[in-house]
Amino acid sequence: MWRSVPLYNIILDKIRKNNNNIRDDDLFKEVKNSTNYEVSYDDFLKALMALEIRGYISVSLIKENVRMITYLGDRE
Repeated sequence: MWRSVPLYNIILDKIRKNNNNIRDDDLFKEVKNSTNYEVSYDDFLKALMALEIRGYISVSLIKENVRMITYLGDRE
């Protein structure tokens, strides 16, 4: 299914609005509520991994299955 707004952009928007730090479960809830299509947790994690590889975010493991996502800034 085609998405009108890429999942990456939605995730980055939500992280910026939350003072650059947010837990993954809170971010997933916000992303899911703000889209008009179904977002699976697997797709969400793949998007996080792609954003981390590209250098936009940093994902840290706080404890088992709890991650802290930090916005690092836009790349130029």
